[in-house]
Amino acid sequence: MSTNNFNNKNVVITRPVERSKVLASLVEDNGGVPLIYPTLELQLVRSKELIDIVENIDTFDWIIFTSPAGVKSFFNVYMQYYDDNTLSLKIAVIGVKTEEELLKYDNKPDLVPDMFTAEGLLEKFSSIDINDKNIALPRTLSARKILPDTLEEYGANVYVAQAYKSVIPENRKEIIELSDKLIEGCIDYITFTSPLTVRNLITVIEEDESDRLDDLIDALRNKTIVASIGPITAKVLHEYNIECIEPERYTVKDMINTLLEKISE
Repeated sequence: MSTNNFNNKNVVITRPVERSKVLASLVEDNGGVPLIYPTLELQLVRSKELIDIVENIDTFDWIIFTSPAGVKSFFNVYMQYYDDNTLSLKIAVIGVKTEEELLKYDNKPDLVPDMFTAEGLLEKFSSIDINDKNIALPRTLSARKILPDTLEEYGANVYVAQAYKSVIPENRKEIIELSDKLIEGCIDYITFTSPLTVRNLITVIEEDESDRLDDLIDALRNKTIVASIGPITAKVLHEYNIECIEPERYTVKDMINTLLEKISE
């Protein structure tokens, strides 16, 4: 853990409210003031495809969870069909938080990649025989296609089911308020933990305050220090020529530690 300190500076958290607690605590523990401005909202979905996976769970060899929301949505449906939460198929997860959510339902993952991205998981699967294996993938439909597409290239039969939606929060006024604070130079640090936390901020200002969009992007470039949880989110920031710090390990704890190290330079 870094011995550096935020010195009472404010740190914006853009992830959904229900997933902000750990990050807010990390900011406070390191002497910062967390400001929660969610630019992303997660809505669990009971889709036909998700129900089909649950009803036919015994026909699957693997299930892959890429986020805590996917785990929660799956078991919300699963528990309506079965008395025992224990899954008999193999389970892969991306990320520490996804694993922690899975453990709440009395299941342990068989596979957790070292790198918490689709690419990291695919690297692990590249050495596993999944030819003609059935793989369930409950997730948001807005996610990148690289995971199911590559698994199919490996010979697997992949069944994607919408388990949740990643949407712009209904209260757009908070996002506009965040934009105003950024433009005014009132934000010391801002964190982004997924591509949509960036895109939604840009989209709301583009749609609701289009005359201030250039000012917002300039503020993110020059008036605040930006932290990204990993390369996929950083790629979106780079589309707007916004520089950001990025940890080697893609967790909120490592992101905060990397940010603190940057401050001390």
